[in-house]
Amino acid sequence: MTTERLLRQLAKQRFSPEWFEGKARINYADDAMSVSASATVIMQQDELVWMSVKKLGFEVVRVKVTKDSVYVLDRLNNEYTIESLDYLSESYGLPAGLRELQDFLLGNPVFMDTEGLQIQPLGPTYRLSGQNGRVKAEYLVGAEDYRLRKLAFQDQESEQEASALLSGYQLVDEEQYFSYLRNFALESQYSGTSEVELEFTKIEINTPKQIRFDIPSRYTRAK
Repeated sequence: MTTERLLRQLAKQRFSPEWFEGKARINYADDAMSVSASATVIMQQDELVWMSVKKLGFEVVRVKVTKDSVYVLDRLNNEYTIESLDYLSESYGLPAGLRELQDFLLGNPVFMDTEGLQIQPLGPTYRLSGQNGRVKAEYLVGAEDYRLRKLAFQDQESEQEASALLSGYQLVDEEQYFSYLRNFALESQYSGTSEVELEFTKIEINTPKQIRFDIPSRYTRAK
């Protein structure tokens, strides 16, 4: 196995529908709290990510990410946030580009740079690792099915880390496999350490959706 061949195999596994809608259960924990909720995630390829998080049937947070901005509605405090995409990486260590964020959520490998990646066999997986500037990246790929098992990024300058473990693969649309279970770990000097377990219960692909994101007049901008 060579790096080039493994990258070609990963490209064949890429999951990239024009439209995606997923229903999921979320378990979230950080240094201050632990909470379970349900979520709906909608994505239009290269255009937006939209998410609604509900607790006991009531929406608590709504998020929209476009090519250049992040919008957040905090229903509990009647506040809204509008930031550039850098907000995602600076606050949570997540990929700052829309395409990279969509790949991260869809379970595709997010390559900062494929040049210089090193391959190492580790029993049932291959380990790909490399560095692009200040960001170190690591990927674990199944040796038999070439499905992504883990991806992790470490920003050595800001000391932020983001990783995802992927499992529960199921066949979708009789052609591609999708990971229904994700375990995210995020660590940032700004937001502390948080862990998110995301279990998709239902997904639908390539069906256009209506997207709503209105900021009520009574809401104030978060400081």
